Amino acid sequence: MRTCYAAMCILFLQLCIPRNPACADDLKEHPNVVILLADDLGWKDVSCYGSTFCETPNIDALANGGVRFTQAYSAGSICSPTRASLMTGKYPARLGITDYIPGLRSKPNQMPTPRTVMQLPLEELTLGEMFQQQGYETFYSGKWHLGEAGFEPSDNGFDHYISDRVLGNHGQDWTVGTRIVESFDSFVGSRNSEKPFLAYLAFHEPHTPILEYPSHISRFREKSEQLGPAPSPIIERDGKTRARADDAAYGSEVAGLDDLVGHVMSTLTRQGLVDETIVVFLSDNGGLSTKAQPGPTNNAPLRAGKGWLYEGGIRIPLIIKMPGDRAASKICEQQVMSFDIVPTVLELAGLEAYPESHVDARSVANQVRTPEAALPQRAIYWHYPHYHGSTWAPGAAMRVGDWKLIQFDHYRQVELYNLGTDLGEQHDVAAQHPKIAHAMQAQLAQWQASLGVQFATPRNMLREELVAWCVVPFDASHRDPIQRSEMLRELGLRRLAYDWREEHVATWDAELDALKKNDIQLTAFWCSSSLDPTNDPGTQRIVEFLRRRNVATQLWVMLPDNELAKISDPQARVERAANSIVSLANQVEPLGCQVGLYNHGGWVGRPDSMVKIIELAKQSADNVGLVYNFHHSHEDLDSQPQSLRQMKPYLLCLNLNGMELGGEKILPIGRGKLDSQVLSWIRQVQYAGPIGVLDHRPELDAKESLLENLEGLESLLNQPSR
Repeated sequence: MRTCYAAMCILFLQLCIPRNPACADDLKEHPNVVILLADDLGWKDVSCYGSTFCETPNIDALANGGVRFTQAYSAGSICSPTRASLMTGKYPARLGITDYIPGLRSKPNQMPTPRTVMQLPLEELTLGEMFQQQGYETFYSGKWHLGEAGFEPSDNGFDHYISDRVLGNHGQDWTVGTRIVESFDSFVGSRNSEKPFLAYLAFHEPHTPILEYPSHISRFREKSEQLGPAPSPIIERDGKTRARADDAAYGSEVAGLDDLVGHVMSTLTRQGLVDETIVVFLSDNGGLSTKAQPGPTNNAPLRAGKGWLYEGGIRIPLIIKMPGDRAASKICEQQVMSFDIVPTVLELAGLEAYPESHVDARSVANQVRTPEAALPQRAIYWHYPHYHGSTWAPGAAMRVGDWKLIQFDHYRQVELYNLGTDLGEQHDVAAQHPKIAHAMQAQLAQWQASLGVQFATPRNMLREELVAWCVVPFDASHRDPIQRSEMLRELGLRRLAYDWREEHVATWDAELDALKKNDIQLTAFWCSSSLDPTNDPGTQRIVEFLRRRNVATQLWVMLPDNELAKISDPQARVERAANSIVSLANQVEPLGCQVGLYNHGGWVGRPDSMVKIIELAKQSADNVGLVYNFHHSHEDLDSQPQSLRQMKPYLLCLNLNGMELGGEKILPIGRGKLDSQVLSWIRQVQYAGPIGVLDHRPELDAKESLLENLEGLESLLNQPSR
């Protein structure tokens, strides 16, 4: 069987004519490069990294003659993103490959997630092309996962490609790995010996489904039994993490992977190439430890595993062995990213770099030669806006120095860890170090903006969750209540904040009836009040209507700034405004209503003033908060996102508008130069409450103006418009 397969590979390779003939005299001094990529092998699944369950003598031997990196990271916590980074020297987010291909669609109750790019773009210069252009013969065998026909290794700079179509299905056949290394044997035996080569072997081990490897399974069953009953899994939000490494089949598969590494090294030795070849061994992400039910491995002391942006999902084994290097094992503790492999192997091979291509990577060749050499500190980032079978939900992360920040967009939480003292990420110190957390959030957001990344859409920004605002008096078509409700329903809007003028009072009942008929929630009722709202005729007219119709909603109250400005003492001014809010809040509390202080410019509309007023009001009434309108906040832009953070605990609604410094007060969303920045601020503060969309232009039809704003917002969110 193996003889026939080897003959088939030789025939296939002989039919593949290299596209760039080598110039032998120029290339004699350049070493070969072999890259061995494991699939889902955890940082702690290798003996030399501390595993006491898995056995990896061949990988350990590679480390004993090379450099073992203890702080190496994959560019993604799943396969396709990391594989794309290894091919290009770029962040996966820069390539748009942020999920495994073809990706997982979000469920109806989840945040809508962006579609990942479905293949490595052909315009990207790949590792294969970089070596091929400089005279190397290039070979790829195994898992690709970066596109189908037309986008395969043979289309990306590899002269020879042995695909899974030839190799077989690893999920059903453990001998696929054997066929990968046998194809390498055939390549080495039939290649142009006058040219150095780049060989990229992408193994499937130990990706699920986990298979029992016959030559190892009995030994690992015995080891597993000796460990005794399995401890209870570790709860990780909606997932469960395997509490220890004890899966016999997994141990046998890792041992099978180790055999494959040993086979490659034996081939190089037998062919007299071991002293002429750079060997790189790494994994595409952390080990799969966490799922709805526990995964097959455990990455302790690292937290969680594949899919997650905790260390267990992104810290990986990385070993680089230089030609002829037989010195004692050397350890490099510098932070390295998987995409750094691209300029590193180019430099180690004595080839020209492509800095205009591998723009995110830096060479660590000096650290391979001198492992103790320090690298300049840099920030490193991860962007994973998708759901995953590991129970990860959309978010992002960054590390700078020992500080690690994880931003959970789905959970609207931010966590901060000091990896220097807390490698297992057990002690979130974001509350103790808010300035560090906020600064890192801003830096992460700036990086995301620089790459133009796509995000999962917050559910409060979906059409059915948005609040339509300023559509009653600002409508050139002068719709009646029934027409207005039908218009909102046609647009997919399900919430209305009701603003009005005196001529609309007579239609309040009709408005409420129409809203109920069309299943549209009356989210808020606007009112302009005096400083004595319980005796203000206009305010009380609203209160009586809400009482009569038994409506629980928000009252958005605009207090007279000109009256408050007459109070010279700042604290007395705050107290007067707070008393006004509290008196109304106490009156409507039996109705189930909340009172929101509405900003409309002036002192009372400044974020710091509003926060002081509501903090004081909260001491006497629970049903109070803030309503913040961006179209009344141009003078506050330089204080963002700090002001939003201050207001967030009290926000009842946040109303969007197109924003531009020195621009028009009212702009459609998407037309302002700062609109993406505003969304970034909202994301940074993790605001999950109601979002309003409005248009304040009475000369326009309300449906057209709302639609313009909705489509502008959806464009900013990378959502398809309806």
